[in-house]
Amino acid sequence: MKIEAVVFDLDNTLYPEETYFKEIFKVFSIQNNLNVNIFDFLFKDFNIIRFTKKDIFKFALEQAKIYSEDFHNELFALYTEINIPINPYLGAFDWINHCIEKQIKVGILTNGIINAQKNKWKCLGGDALNVCFIPARNFEKEKPHPSAFDGMMFRLNCPYNQTLFVGDRFENDIRFGIDQGGMGILIGKEVHANVSQFESIQDAFEYFKLHFNQ
Repeated sequence: MKIEAVVFDLDNTLYPEETYFKEIFKVFSIQNNLNVNIFDFLFKDFNIIRFTKKDIFKFALEQAKIYSEDFHNELFALYTEINIPINPYLGAFDWINHCIEKQIKVGILTNGIINAQKNKWKCLGGDALNVCFIPARNFEKEKPHPSAFDGMMFRLNCPYNQTLFVGDRFENDIRFGIDQGGMGILIGKEVHANVSQFESIQDAFEYFKLHFNQ
């Protein structure tokens, strides 16, 4: 099957976002002479907390009974500026590099605070890759709003029906692209009918090599 582009989500698709937050809280704890285990409770059910708490930093500080505006601001600054190496999932950058080698366009379309998403990508070493990295808020609306997807398609100069969308959340990352005639691959534990899905991005990449642009 021939395609012109692959559009990846970032958080929990190309790397585990939990690792980024662990580093933020670790650095924050060290800087403030806190017990390095004070925020361990966050990571017992991190994905649930991440998607149910509007302000994870305020929640964490309040639960640890150390909330202050200064601490909150310090955590937020780390969120957008921390300089630490983080590792992508096995196979994630292999897939991106494979696409570049095969002259398949690559887009990274990600929700979240623009500076934070840019910093995550930098910490992953993504700035060295020849891809179209765009935080969805650059288009004023985040995924799954059509303007985010339309903006990426315009930047890639590629039609939907020649694009594969890869993400860990069907409604956010994939549905709109499929509705416009594109294809989708779902990564992780979420289950959805009528879309190819794999528990790991490595397995999805192996599938991609067998079934696309051969």
